[in-house]
Amino acid sequence: MSRENDVSALLQQYAAETGVRSVQKVEQDFVEVAQQVPSETLTHGLSEAIYSDQTPPFEQMVGESFERGDSRQRAGMLKELLDAAGPAAAQPLIDNGVLPATPDHIETTGGLVDSELAGRLQSSLVEQVAYEAAQEDPSVIDRMSSLYAEDPELGKTLGGVTLSVALGKMAEKR
Repeated sequence: MSRENDVSALLQQYAAETGVRSVQKVEQDFVEVAQQVPSETLTHGLSEAIYSDQTPPFEQMVGESFERGDSRQRAGMLKELLDAAGPAAAQPLIDNGVLPATPDHIETTGGLVDSELAGRLQSSLVEQVAYEAAQEDPSVIDRMSSLYAEDPELGKTLGGVTLSVALGKMAEKR
């Protein structure tokens, strides 16, 4: 059987919602699929899962993912959120004294994000940023989905439920 058939069969298992899988199995399946499908397919599946009512709210997923990520992944996530939604999304960081409130810093907020800053943040604060970002620009969900698709190890931080739904959504599109 070809790898394409293997991936199709794997995705069909998720479309049919057969069996209970461990989080580790779902993460392993996600990485395997990520290596075989075009990034657009992966992005679309993740985006559909994040919008789904079967998964937690966007900001909660981002907060949990942030908590599970390493410092590089955390910085990338925070930068994407701030770049997508601009100064409005940075307000929780300013309100909590993490970023200065000067106008020149507000305009270049994404440029201030580094691994050290991201490592200091609590996931609850990142949830606030994600919420503000989605309110300001709902397309941030698609941008974050693309970020997760580009780095399957980061994608794994979304957790078993979200990844199961994403794999099922990818199967529906095949």
